[in-house]
Amino acid sequence: MKLKIIGSHKILYQGDIISIIAPGYQGYFQILKYHAPFISILKSGFLKLELKKEKKDIKIEGGLLQVKKNIIVVIL
Repeated sequence: MKLKIIGSHKILYQGDIISIIAPGYQGYFQILKYHAPFISILKSGFLKLELKKEKKDIKIEGGLLQVKKNIIVVIL
């Protein structure tokens, strides 16, 4: 899957991932390959990324996440 995380003035991350776990208002949720189209508001917490060779946590204060055709866009 492709992921792009956009901050207020720059792209914070762009690349391929295996999965992402994000803090939604109803709790954390996971996005895997071939997920149905989806939009969610994010609350403060951590975006947990699983990459091919490592895992990465990114602290956020809220935002918006969209999934469509294996492309995930997070706007912070």
